[in-house]
Amino acid sequence: MSGGSAAPRGLRLGRIGGVDIHLDRSWFVIAVLTVILYGPILWRLYPGLGWLNLIIAFGFAVGLAFSVLVHEIAHALVGRAAGWPVGRIVLTIMGGHTTFGAVRASPGSTALVSLVGPIANIILAGIGTAFMLLAPAQNAGPGWALLQLLVFANWILGLFNLLPGLPLDGGRVVEALVWRLTGSESKGTTVAAWCGRGLAILIVVWILWQGLWRSPITLLIMLMIAAFIFMGATQALKQAKVLGRVHPLRAGSIARPALEFSPDTPLSLVDASVLAATSQGYSGWTPDVVARNAASGYLGVLSPQRALTVPAELRGSTPVGNVMEWAPAEASAPTEERGDDLLRHLEANGFPWLLILDADRAVVGVVHHMDIARHIMGR
Repeated sequence: MSGGSAAPRGLRLGRIGGVDIHLDRSWFVIAVLTVILYGPILWRLYPGLGWLNLIIAFGFAVGLAFSVLVHEIAHALVGRAAGWPVGRIVLTIMGGHTTFGAVRASPGSTALVSLVGPIANIILAGIGTAFMLLAPAQNAGPGWALLQLLVFANWILGLFNLLPGLPLDGGRVVEALVWRLTGSESKGTTVAAWCGRGLAILIVVWILWQGLWRSPITLLIMLMIAAFIFMGATQALKQAKVLGRVHPLRAGSIARPALEFSPDTPLSLVDASVLAATSQGYSGWTPDVVARNAASGYLGVLSPQRALTVPAELRGSTPVGNVMEWAPAEASAPTEERGDDLLRHLEANGFPWLLILDADRAVVGVVHHMDIARHIMGR
């Protein structure tokens, strides 16, 4: 499944196609549960193998992780082809997720990136099924049993993720369809999230209907899945509420005023310029002091805390660039950038602010996190 997350906790497995692959510590929990659940089953089928059955069961956990990795790589590759900056892939207790940077999504790209993950697993399952149908019957054995488990798991992984509710991939497709019909991403997210909550409730009803409490491990796994879907859908509803509030905003309308200086301008001259700009009854925001480094392309906004540490006698010889917070050139946005895209831009890249530029690349203002937060809270 695609989406964002905090920094992964666990092992870095390497890179595939330039994308970092991480194994979260929580994956080992599902690996242990897999051995506990399937080890005894294999032991009953192949008692002569003894403890080797537990190794085969662990092999199933590893094979399942590989299947999830194929699923997420499909998301990452198609996302990259759609122009989405790919962050990393993380394998977790509930499967995995692919993180993306600041994304300019559309209904079509959202649906396509979401669908390819389940399709990749269905293709793997189809290949495995064809192999088993064509292979000689005498191949039955522990390796064959492991192959059957992996084929079945890929069918489940592919088809289950197509169910129409967030946070599953099928929920993203529902989101994209409603988004296309209504023109509102937040409405699409809301509908898909309520579908996800409904799916979680149906899973609990199915657990009761099937009497799964007779198998504690199976019950635990199914309840974990239901809880994962319900919590993911609830988080999506919160996100939809936020996006609905900030979507109508435009960067140019909420940006604070800014005064641009060369990085080598003395701090005393900056002080005098700001004082002159805010005198004679000025009642607006105090302008942010900004600068651009022509050599590196970096963008800067003056840090008031750093500026206060410079004593009066040194302000005439201290360049304003020395008391700036600097960020890459990507820490900028056009005046017509929507509020939801601004929010994603800030959060995905960890920028403290964005410089707002007009069509001629001139600085017209600065948007900070708190500026968007004020509108989210209705202030």
